Amino acid sequence: MTILKIEWKTHFKSLLVWSGVVALVLGMFMAFFPSMQSSGMQELVNTKMNALPKEMMNVLHISSMADLTKIDAYFAYVFQYIFIAACVYAAMIGAQALVKEETDGTIEFLYAQPITRSELVAWKMVGNAISFIAFWAITFVVSTVLVVFLKQDGANTGDLVQSLVRVFSNELLVALLFMSAGFCFSAIVHSAKQATPVALGLVFLTYILGILAGLNDKVDFFKYFSPINFAIPSDMIKASMESVNVWISVISMVVFVALTFVLYRKKDLRV
Repeated sequence: MTILKIEWKTHFKSLLVWSGVVALVLGMFMAFFPSMQSSGMQELVNTKMNALPKEMMNVLHISSMADLTKIDAYFAYVFQYIFIAACVYAAMIGAQALVKEETDGTIEFLYAQPITRSELVAWKMVGNAISFIAFWAITFVVSTVLVVFLKQDGANTGDLVQSLVRVFSNELLVALLFMSAGFCFSAIVHSAKQATPVALGLVFLTYILGILAGLNDKVDFFKYFSPINFAIPSDMIKASMESVNVWISVISMVVFVALTFVLYRKKDLRV
């Protein structure tokens, strides 16, 4: 429990900062939604977007510009970028979770506690997961308030909330997958300076693979290596994640978690 309290105190400030920034960005972009209801804005956006190649439309996850006059479709378009940022956040806190003790020189204090390496890893995983879930819960509440407040006339509040629950629950699985991958890297590297670029590279590399899969049918299999592509908000608004993607996410997470325990037990720590 001591480790859990330390982790919560460590992440509390960054949790507030990330939550505040995400709430601000969401609020700014969602504030433009009422203007989408005007015929002039619709005509302008349709003209610009119709000039884009179909492949580019797929990359942007826009199938019909008329849908952007609906609050759920507009939110899904905006939130896909927040989702990428959330995955980066999850990967970063995972990648720094174990190695930061060596970098900060606090590993000696942890060694002085009556705790094994496996218990240390377990408590840190729990602490980081709680911190991220708290951030995700705050983001969900902010998103729900904005969507319900700005919804167009005739939109069903219950259906909108149900869609948001589906989006956030499916994307949480993907974010936790990136966190578990980050933990695995944290058990290998010896400096927090190495952990951050690895986390960023992991998220954006897999995102690019998803883009390539959408652009070229010959590399369509790349989509199975792109967790972000598993839970695109515009898809999650309509239906839950495909079962094959759920299994890939769960199995990958289990593998990363197991590797973290194995690698950290064998790691030569810099005390």
